[in-house]
Amino acid sequence: VRDEGGVESRNPSTVAEHSQKGRRGDNVTIIPMESIPPEERRPEGNSPAGLNGKKSEMKVALLSDSDGSYSYNSNGHRDRRGSDLEAELARASSSGEIEDLTTRRDLITFFLLGLINNSSFVIFAASAKEIAASSVGLVYLCASIPSFGIRISAPYWFDRVPYKKRMTAATVLMILSFTGVAVAPFQWLQLLGVMFTSAQQGLGEATLLSLCSRYGNRSLTAWSSGTGLAGLFGYAWIIVFKTWMGLPFRLVLLLANVLAAGYVFTFWSMRPPPQIEGNTSLAVSPNEEKPMQPVPASEEVKGDYADTSIVNNEVSDVVRLNLTFEERLKFSLSLWRITVPLIIVYMAEYAAQAGAWAAIGFPTHDATAREKFYEYANWCYQGGVFVSRSSGEIFKPGVDILWSMSIFQCVVLIFFVLDAQHKFWYDYSLLSMAFCTGLLGGAVYVNAFRLIAAGVPPRLKEIAMTAGAVSSDFGTNLGEALGIGLQTYLYRVNSISE
Repeated sequence: VRDEGGVESRNPSTVAEHSQKGRRGDNVTIIPMESIPPEERRPEGNSPAGLNGKKSEMKVALLSDSDGSYSYNSNGHRDRRGSDLEAELARASSSGEIEDLTTRRDLITFFLLGLINNSSFVIFAASAKEIAASSVGLVYLCASIPSFGIRISAPYWFDRVPYKKRMTAATVLMILSFTGVAVAPFQWLQLLGVMFTSAQQGLGEATLLSLCSRYGNRSLTAWSSGTGLAGLFGYAWIIVFKTWMGLPFRLVLLLANVLAAGYVFTFWSMRPPPQIEGNTSLAVSPNEEKPMQPVPASEEVKGDYADTSIVNNEVSDVVRLNLTFEERLKFSLSLWRITVPLIIVYMAEYAAQAGAWAAIGFPTHDATAREKFYEYANWCYQGGVFVSRSSGEIFKPGVDILWSMSIFQCVVLIFFVLDAQHKFWYDYSLLSMAFCTGLLGGAVYVNAFRLIAAGVPPRLKEIAMTAGAVSSDFGTNLGEALGIGLQTYLYRVNSISE
């Protein structure tokens, strides 16, 4: 519209107001958009700048068509696709602490899911020398690559697959991994089984991280605490059944299939996730493949569901987003201030585990001594992870501290490499540094995901949490690849042949 003063406006409310004036006979002209030359079109009323050279200010909104707001395309036409992503992120960042809807039932559920989900990975990490004694880093690499593939693709398809289907697939992969490695006659088949557990762990963690962010920070802390305890639990599984009870390694793995049963039972017992406020995009029911009708925000799910579970609840499961591949990628990369410290801390700690710790022993040339230190160092590391991942409600650092902790983890890695070579601190008191390695890694993990969940709008949490999950896996892969080289180097300088 253009008023008597020649001022244009494409704001919907202004257009409606001037349309009323026109109907009353006021001096208002309604001009078809097509009749205005592109160089004269303006994005907003009273704006002196046209679209030419200002396309970034007129970018199409990235969110789903759910809030009734408007944006304009490069031709100046109105495009009803939701609010602008940057504005939405700014509102989320300035909104402060979000409401925590976690119940006691949620705390127990997410703790158990975190414990079981990551225990499979730890069991194989603790058995790395049993599978490939001369190349521990190779086992770690096989335990990470499939997980990385799933996580890096997750932001582009997770919102199309219900939680139930993803978790069912993760359970099947867990069974295939334990059974496959137990019965495989060749090492390469055992490594394939390790890759199955990698896929399970990556799919489960990315799914459950996204899900627990809908409940609140306490659920995230419970999940993180469970994953931290998984380290101790996984190593204890091997120690108790293999070392103390003397059971064959293959039988120990077959017994671990009981974890898969607990995994799927715990998930099915979960109470339904709170409905995301304002979400009116079509969602998929946990029980059905066809789309459900939108659930109004007024029917938001916030109760304590004493008698319901995620598999029989008729509420929104996944939140579908009307985003292109490029928009999802840009959004994921925009979280770099939080995700890069995750990459760094994981790279450093897994390089230390797979590379430096495998070459330390008292004395170095004794294979049994090296295996003993490797086992004890991992116990201490997992203890540190459990303590720090359980502190999410106590220790809440900002982004700057997150960066500092990740950089210090690199310093710890350099220390272990130099010590394995020059032996300036070479006794079992060195285990205290392994504990510190776990403290740093666990603290960065739980607080990185806390910051991600708190800094994005509710309906973008799933894609944001999966972006964080792929960062941790990327760092793990880098660390394990580096660990292979470090182990080879330290074996050579210490004249270890194995």
